[in-house]
Amino acid sequence: MNKKSTALAFLIAVLILLYGCGGSGQYKIEKGNYSDTTYKSTGAVLKGTYKVRTAPDFTLQFSGGLNLGMAELSSNYQNIFDAQQFVNGENFGVKTGFGFMLTGKVPLHAAGNIRLNITTTYNRFQSDMFTKTSPFGRVSYNVFAFGLGIENSFSPSFKLKPFIAVEIQGNFISGKADIIDEAANSTRNVKIKNSFRIGYMVYSGLEYMLSNRFGINFGLKLTNANQVLKQSSIDSDPNEVSIRDKKVDDPLDFAGFKNFTFTSFFIGFNIYFGVKDVLFKF
Repeated sequence: MNKKSTALAFLIAVLILLYGCGGSGQYKIEKGNYSDTTYKSTGAVLKGTYKVRTAPDFTLQFSGGLNLGMAELSSNYQNIFDAQQFVNGENFGVKTGFGFMLTGKVPLHAAGNIRLNITTTYNRFQSDMFTKTSPFGRVSYNVFAFGLGIENSFSPSFKLKPFIAVEIQGNFISGKADIIDEAANSTRNVKIKNSFRIGYMVYSGLEYMLSNRFGINFGLKLTNANQVLKQSSIDSDPNEVSIRDKKVDDPLDFAGFKNFTFTSFFIGFNIYFGVKDVLFKF
């Protein structure tokens, strides 16, 4: 068994263990001949009652998906890395990537519609992801982010929960570039040092509860990782540079106004805490 299979088996085992711990919170009636009891396909219930589900006390959401760059995060030369545009600061040299998001959702009132979201994300971009290798080299980025935001869950006590959210994020962007000069038969290796930027993320999607403990999620999000604190500083080593995303008057390699903006399609699973079924008599 390889490492990926082992990790998948471990994850499945953990989910099964979590599901088996404790009750589901469903109302149960022992089978018997009672005048106020009737039987349905789902089991025994009291006559003249209806059942509702409470909103979660806490939701842990994990998702992953594919990223598509926009504006300057979209390589402009036939979707492959162009060294000259990258050095001139016209774009970041990448277009596609993937990412993961872990979010804790805390309701701010009893109804559960408005939630406080605390999120950590990781996104990876590569110039040669889903495209052929460029003769001019390659570039890649790693983006770690921590976010805090507000979400509106439109139907928190229903199985299907549409939501929309917005977050402010702190982003740490780093990477590397290998720039090939065919004429000189040489390669320039550039390290992109970890750079801090403030950005935002807007996302919307659906949650669907499979049980009172587990569900699935999917949706779309828009991220701008460097809305605030753009700069193009001069570094002591020309091959170890910070992110240069601000336009400057004097020529400087990689410097130019650039937005690290991308859209993502995500899908994943949810773990719910504190959900109960409540019977109301009429």
